[in-house]
Order: sequence, then structure tokens, then C-alpha cells
Amino acid sequence: MKRLWILLIIAVFCTSGNLFAQEKGPKQKIMDRLTYMKEHLTVSEKASANFWKSYEQYLKDERAIMDNYRKNLEKQGIKLGAPGTNKEMIEKLSDKQLTYLQDQKFDMRKKMLDLEYSYYKKFKTMLPPQTLQKLYNLEYKYKRTMTAKMKDEKKKKNDEIGPVNTGKKKR
Repeated sequence: MKRLWILLIIAVFCTSGNLFAQEKGPKQKIMDRLTYMKEHLTVSEKASANFWKSYEQYLKDERAIMDNYRKNLEKQGIKLGAPGTNKEMIEKLSDKQLTYLQDQKFDMRKKMLDLEYSYYKKFKTMLPPQTLQKLYNLEYKYKRTMTAKMKDEKKKKNDEIGPVNTGKKKR
């Protein structure tokens, strides 16, 4: 009987793991992306060590720019979700907040472009052009996949909550 209770308790803990699952943190997201790239991009042994260290630093620098962007927006009371999921939130912003949002967006995009260009110069000394092109294609594919996944998760979450009463009458 004691064994049965122990097995039952173990089964409950094993099956309830999802109940306590938390959203992935920035470090885990970077590691997931790094793992994805390592699985899909072939880099020569000679270039491998230096390239993957530089690529990981690039991901960290990119994350720092995004974190700074979000912090600046939150200081003004602007909280963004996944790209493409902010339509309702943006419609509620004041003119001053919208101007601030656009200014911050252009500033962030400029910093991202500067970062990408500086790492492009570094990466092209480590990788042949075909591999470098594949890297950028994989980056694009990964970002699109993650954006779609976040949209799906938000939609699924909203579906679980149920329809929101917008106050509009159906005709």
C-alpha cells in the first residue's frame, strides 16, 4: 500500500510539470536560437569555435538592444506583445505615446542595423559567402517561425479565455 501511494505521488508530480512551467527567459531563448542554428548551419571545424562564440555574443547584444527598447517604452506606459499582436493596444495610445513609440522604434532599428553590420563584417572573415548567406536565411526563417508561434499562443490563450465583449452590437 505504501508503494502505491509513493507511485501515485510520483505520477502526480511528473504529470503536473506543465502546470508550473514558466515562460522561457532571455537566456533560454538565446540558447534555443543558438541550438537551432547549430543544427541547421554547417560551419568548418577551423571556424567553428570562434564563429559560435561570436554568434552567441551577437545574440546577447541583440537581446540587450531589444530589452532596452522595451524598458524605454514601459517608462512611458507602453507595453508591447509579440510583433503583429499589438493592434488594439496601439489604438489606445495617446498622440504623445505614439510619437514616442515611433521614435523609439526607429532608434532601435538603427541600433539593430548597426549591430548586424558590425557582426556581418566579423562573420564574413570567418565564413564563406554561401554559409554566410545561409546564416541570414536561417535567421529570417527562425524569426518568422517564432513570431508565428507567439501569435498562435496568444490566439490560443484568447480562445481559452473566451470572447471579449467590445460593447459593439452585432448586426
